[in-house]
Amino acid sequence: MEAKLTVYGAYWCPDCRRSKKFLGENFIPFNWVDIEEDKEGEAFVIAKNGGKRIIPTIVFEDGSFLVEPSNAELAKKLNLKTEAKKTYYDLIIIGGGPAGLTASIYAAREGADTLLIERSGLGGQAGITVGLDNFLAFPKASVDRNLRSASLSRRNASAWKFYRLRMLKNSKLKMDTTKFIPPMESITTPALY
Repeated sequence: MEAKLTVYGAYWCPDCRRSKKFLGENFIPFNWVDIEEDKEGEAFVIAKNGGKRIIPTIVFEDGSFLVEPSNAELAKKLNLKTEAKKTYYDLIIIGGGPAGLTASIYAAREGADTLLIERSGLGGQAGITVGLDNFLAFPKASVDRNLRSASLSRRNASAWKFYRLRMLKNSKLKMDTTKFIPPMESITTPALY
């Protein structure tokens, strides 16, 4: 897939690293120009920003650009779906790691109107690992040692379209838990990051 945007930045810049991570997690190809190493790139950034050296400067295929964008601004510019179409779903799954992906695909396959909410890239560790030994819903994964995150993403996209599964990325979710009256079991696990 050919890159349709260019990120101008520097290795030491935390906002540049965040933007690159966001693009990578969402499988959006981009060109990287380190303005510390590329003087033409630095001059371009200064010209685009009215004489100021502000990074990251992200230039899109249509010539438009964003300067120091938040992830929400990038998501909007890239037309990533961040809001649900409906107010009610049979099942809402928060977290698009291997368990969330699998549950959402199987629930949608059974006819449940399903919404999957994920704050970043899909698949969790399975979405970024070099190879998979096994992954539910993908019977060839145990044989195919070359199954990569891009392949996983393409296969999931096909399943989501086929089962009309809705997915939100980079969503900030607010829930009123006082309205959940049915008995529920919850497990709290410590964050590992």
